[in-house]
Amino acid sequence: MSSAVTQELNERILFASKIMVNILAEALISAGVQGLSTPQYRVLDMIYHGVDKPAELAKMLDVSPPAISSIIFRLEEGGYVSRGHSGEDRRRVVLELTGMGKDVVHRVNAKRRKLINTVLDRMDAGEIRRLESSLDAFTTSYLQIKGKESPKNRA
Repeated sequence: MSSAVTQELNERILFASKIMVNILAEALISAGVQGLSTPQYRVLDMIYHGVDKPAELAKMLDVSPPAISSIIFRLEEGGYVSRGHSGEDRRRVVLELTGMGKDVVHRVNAKRRKLINTVLDRMDAGEIRRLESSLDAFTTSYLQIKGKESPKNRA
């Protein structure tokens, strides 16, 4: 792919990612979640989806261990997350959402889905099929970089 095409595509993807961040911000406001930043919400969502180790969160978000510790500390203070120890190795810290943390993820994701559906309702079937295919390829490539398996490949 030529660098001109790559630069234009990068800009389009960046713009689409800004829209997705806006949708998340709108959903946080609409769900009445006060004082929770977008990065903090992202960590809650990742924990909800099974990432329970601080080191794994830091790696996936490409941040330092002190940075992720700071985010986790604020989430603990807010009552969204609790820390525990692994049953197999008491030295390993594992994270779990509290009832309030789970509730926030459910409410915000419901609002996000509603906003995304509003956008998709304005697209025709062909556009949606192309979007699905493109998102599958993009997601698979990203997860390969992060050393994760694509959800479509899981048994």
